[in-house]
This record gives sequence, structure tokens and C-alpha cells, in this order.
Amino acid sequence: MGIVVIALLAGLIFAYLAIPLLVPSQADPLPDLRDPIAQDLEEERDALFRAIRELDVREDLPEGRRAELHARYEAKAAKVLRALDERQAELSGQPTVTRPTAPRRVPYAALGLLGIMVVSASLLGGNLAARVGEDATVTTSDEGQLEAGRQLLELQNAVRRDPSEETLLSLADAYWRLNDADQAEATYQRVIAEVDPTPAVAYRRLGFLTLQEDTQAALGYLERARNADPQDLETLFALGELYFAMGNVQAAESTWESYLAAPGGAEDQEVQARLQTVRELAPLVQAATDNPTEANLIALADAYWQREERESASSVYLRVLSEMNPNNAQAMSRIGQMLFFSGRNEDAIAALERARTANPENLQTLLFLGNAHFSLGQFQAAIDVWESYVEVAGGPERAGRVPSLIQDARDRLSNAPQDGQNGPS
Repeated sequence: MGIVVIALLAGLIFAYLAIPLLVPSQADPLPDLRDPIAQDLEEERDALFRAIRELDVREDLPEGRRAELHARYEAKAAKVLRALDERQAELSGQPTVTRPTAPRRVPYAALGLLGIMVVSASLLGGNLAARVGEDATVTTSDEGQLEAGRQLLELQNAVRRDPSEETLLSLADAYWRLNDADQAEATYQRVIAEVDPTPAVAYRRLGFLTLQEDTQAALGYLERARNADPQDLETLFALGELYFAMGNVQAAESTWESYLAAPGGAEDQEVQARLQTVRELAPLVQAATDNPTEANLIALADAYWQREERESASSVYLRVLSEMNPNNAQAMSRIGQMLFFSGRNEDAIAALERARTANPENLQTLLFLGNAHFSLGQFQAAIDVWESYVEVAGGPERAGRVPSLIQDARDRLSNAPQDGQNGPS
């Protein structure tokens, strides 16, 4: 009898767990309940910490520039940490938000399973207790996630009963917080179609949702968001960044000027710095637009690169290589460096070798070519390249940290496993 009960119980548990997989429509999504503002701050904090760590190993920047960037990143990280502490303190002091509950479907399957488990436990008696033991723990589902799932179901029902601006936006925002891009996009599209005037947040979120697939569509949504609310800081910042990424520095400049003029934007040092950058780049962009020669494009790309705008720089370097001079040493070297930064070391070596052939005395090319070989464990090749660097630089005393890199590669090479031997762990 005990075996039969155990088999029945196992079958019921399997069926109950398999229902969400076999019939997805019968399962409500369980959301990520983290506060979206705190989550954004945590992601920004982690990104800044990564940037600081990467900056510590950068060899392509002068000490003064590295110190300047280090101070800027640390200042912004401190600001983000303060904001995160304030947000966490705010959340800890907030009462739990409750909403009027709608009638809910009775979980007959769960109740039936619970009843079978109770009966089975009484039949198994001491055998089950002996197998579990006194120190065992019992895990339960996350009550918070279940409650959030129920709240989402309530929002869906509220929209069915009354598809007003408030209910539609609440549902769309819930999908947004749950990272359900498809449902969020569909619901914001419904807001645009059914709500007049359309709130700016619907256009802005659609701009973010379409940015990866269609930048022109994203631009259109963000511009409509700005028209709906000309002083929304989030929209203005994103729109300025998109203009800048698309090479429209004049539009980026005017947008960031509007940001600083809007309430709450005047003290934003990041936007002040971005505005200064586009003002410095504007003459070079104009020259490259009016007269797109190889020299003008390289000057513009170099300016982007020096200001840490590597993606914009790379697009201009690629234009030079594809349209004007496939052997331009500067463009090829910078593309190789970008490949190295992205972890594509083999491709980086191929590009940097071409750059070295075109200009054997470019120190940055030699430095990153050695770095790429070193990252792949090709220590002798790295040593050979870095020794060329020292020679071109005029001796060890003028080669910065490269002699220490050479010594590190030699140490690793001497500890490499021999035939039939294992190397150091």
C-alpha cells in the first residue's frame, strides 16, 4: 500500500510541475520583484566599478588622462552609491502597498495535491520522518513572487473591465518592470492607439524597446516623447545620446542644452560634460561633412577616440578603410585595439599585424599586438613584439611598463609545461 501511495504522490507532483511547461497558458509569469530604481542604480554602480578596474590596466592612456578619468568615475560612483543608499532607506520606510483584490480562481490542483500529500504523510508515518531527519529543512515558494503574479493578473483583469489610461499604463509598466519586452511593447502600443493625448512615457518606453532593432523608429518615438513632455529629463538625455550616436552633433547639442535648462537638469555634470564634448567635436564633424577627405575623417575619428567615444570613432575608421584607404595604419590600428577590447584577440592580431606592416613604428600598435598575443598565451610572440616596442621607444627607460610586461611573459614562458609535464595551476 505504501508503495502505491508513493507512486501516486510522485505522479501527481510530476503532473503539477509539468503543467506550466506543457500548457504555458495555464501559468502566470513570476516576476522579478526588485525595485526598478534600485536595480538601475545597482547596474550603474557595477558598470562604474568595472570601468575603474579596466582603467587600472589601460596602457594606451597617459597618466594624467587616466588620473582624470579615474577621478571622474570615482566621483560618479560615489554619487550613485549615495543615491542607492537613499533609495534603500526610502524603501525600508515605506508601508506595503495594498490594492483591492479581484475575485481569484480557486487553485483546485494545488489544493488537491496538498490533500493527497497530507493523506500520504499520515500513511507513511514514521518512515517519512526517519528518512527526512530532524535537521532537514522544508523550502516553500517565494510568497512575494506569488503575490506579484497575482497583482499582474489583477492588472490584466482591470484592463479588461476598464481599459483606461491609468489601467493600461499600470499594466504596461508592470510588464516593463518584469522585463517582458513583447508584452510591454504591445501594451504601450495600445496606449498610443487608445489614449488621447498619449502620455510621454509610452513613447519613451517604446523608443527604448525598439532601439536595438530600429534606431530610426526609436528616434521617432523619442522625438514624440519630447513633444509630449518637452522637459522630461530621461527623454532628453536618451534623445541626446541617440542623436550623438547617429552623428547629428548639432541636434545632440540643442537637446542637451534643453536638458540643462529643464527643471532639475542644471546641475547634471555628466550632461555638462557631454555638451562640452559635442561643442568641441562640432567643427570637425562639419569639416568631415562638407569635405569628407581621408585626413578630415581621421581627424574626426581621432577626436572621438581621445574622448573615449570608441564606437563612434570605429565607425569613422571603418569608413576610411572601406571607402578611401584600406591600408591606413591609424585606422587599422584603432580597429585592432577595439577588437582587443571586445575580447576578439585573434581578429585583433590580424588587424594589428596589417597596421604594423603599414607603420612598423606605431607604439600603440606594438603595445596592443603584444597584449593580444599575451592574452592568447602566445608569450614568445608577445615578447618579440614588446621588444620591438622598447627599441622603437628608444630604450627601456622610455618604454614605460612594457619591460615589466616582457619580464612577466618570460616568467610565464619559463613555467610553461614541457612535453609530458603539467604546468603550474
